[in-house]
Amino acid sequence: MRFILLALALGTATTASATENARTVFVERRALLESDAQCRLFEPSIRAALNVGLAQARGALLREGWTNARLRELDNAAVNAARGRACGDERTATAAADARRSFAQWANAGTMDFPGWDRSWRARRVVDDAGWRLSQEIAAPIPAMFGVRQIGEVQHLTLAVPLARGATGPDSVRLILRDRGRGAMHEVALPQRISQGLEAGLPSPMAASSIPATRTTERRNGQQVAVFTFPDTAFRDLVALDPRESVELRLETGRATQSLLVEVGDVAAARAFLTLRR
Repeated sequence: MRFILLALALGTATTASATENARTVFVERRALLESDAQCRLFEPSIRAALNVGLAQARGALLREGWTNARLRELDNAAVNAARGRACGDERTATAAADARRSFAQWANAGTMDFPGWDRSWRARRVVDDAGWRLSQEIAAPIPAMFGVRQIGEVQHLTLAVPLARGATGPDSVRLILRDRGRGAMHEVALPQRISQGLEAGLPSPMAASSIPATRTTERRNGQQVAVFTFPDTAFRDLVALDPRESVELRLETGRATQSLLVEVGDVAAARAFLTLRR
């Protein structure tokens, strides 16, 4: 297994090199998982780690402009190649041994970034001072943090908006995302993404679902913060979306409305990383 494969799984490769090698990573990860299904090569933790690497490679290819149909063809080719090898195949045995050696280093990483087109998800095995386990930083039009926050033993999908002195902040927030039961994912072509930015991945109004949040306020490091907590089903719906999609956080302040955009990216892979057993 090449170093670049381990680098992608460990989150240490540059964005450019990871993108250039995503196809190779996808093929080798998928073939190794298929060999595992036939020959029972790995324990569950290593199998889960390989699936995280596969999800990262899939997201990189989709962001590079691949269609779902083209990815299915690549998936089928990798699976067929793996099925054509015997369980004692030397190449498979070497790749499996490399995967086992790399797993300990990767699984013991405390923090990992999962980059997308414009934004990254940061996954933390240990919560930070504000309680974040999984987060995406939003810089404009206002600074905010969105992701999974843990208070005690309870985790919730959360938006945190720091408030200027004397400001009350948004009265309410709704999460707008595609309802998979009402509309299929539309392919986001690379030129469309370049010209429209995160807006290219937003759902059509006919396929959009609106999820309200509950508002509270906190004081952190001397500053007031408006905290909006979404129901548990909202995170389930978020991780089920395509890596090319975007979701909208619609903030209501009196009669004014403001939108914050979030890149879905590799949130599913980031969540899977946090569930890996060391």
